Amino acid sequence: MNDTLLTVLIGLAMLLGLVAIFIPLMPEMLILWVASLAYGLLVGWGRWGPWLFALITLLGLVGALAEIWASTAGGKRAGASLWGILGGLVAGFVGFLIFPPFGGVVGLLLGTFAVEAIRMGDADKAARAMLGMGLGYGASFGVRLIVGLLIVAAWLVWVLVD
Repeated sequence: MNDTLLTVLIGLAMLLGLVAIFIPLMPEMLILWVASLAYGLLVGWGRWGPWLFALITLLGLVGALAEIWASTAGGKRAGASLWGILGGLVAGFVGFLIFPPFGGVVGLLLGTFAVEAIRMGDADKAARAMLGMGLGYGASFGVRLIVGLLIVAAWLVWVLVD
C-alpha cells in the first residue's frame, strides 16, 4: 500500500475520531491517538513526527481526562456526592451499552438523580446535582472538541512538514 493511500485512510480515521466526539462514551481520543500512531508506524516518523506525536499524546490525555473531570466537577459544584457521581458514571456506561449512542448521557443524568434522590430524600437537590453533571458534561464536550481539532491540526502539520 502506498503512502498516499495510507495517509488518506488515516485521515478518514481522524475524521471518525472527530465524529466520535459527538457520540457519548465513544473513545474519540483513543481513535485519534491510534490513527496518529498508525501514521508514524506505517508512513514514517520523519523529523518532526516524534515531537508531534508526543504533543498528540499529551493532548489526547487532556481530552480523555476532561470528560471525567468536567462532568464530576459540575456535579460536585451542584451538590452531588461521590456516590451520586459514581452512580451517574455507572448508569451512563450501562445506558450507552443498552441504548447507544445517547443512552450514555441519559444514564449519566438519571443515575446521578436517582442516587442523590435516594441519598438526600430531596428531589430538588437531586435535580440540581443532575443539572450540574449535565452542565459539566457539556463543558467536557467543548474541551474534547477543541482538543480533537488540535490533534487533527498537529497531525496535518506532521503530514505537510515531513
